Amino acid sequence: MTAPWTLLYAADVRLACEDNTELERQAQAWCDRLVLFGLMLNVKKTEYLTKDVNEHGSIKINGTELSRVTSFKYLG
Repeated sequence: MTAPWTLLYAADVRLACEDNTELERQAQAWCDRLVLFGLMLNVKKTEYLTKDVNEHGSIKINGTELSRVTSFKYLG
């Protein structure tokens, strides 16, 4: 994943991955890149969704476990 060099405003970001391991890697990379530009990800508001309801485990960013949801409204 390549983070944007210019970010004027972002309220919602969607990362799509094949599995939880890749999602965690990309989410952490995104978070790390934001810090380089003086920005930060609000981990408390960050959620993840998986299409496999039987998938176990969790996603963490900077050691904080993200909330898993069963649906979300994508605003585009």
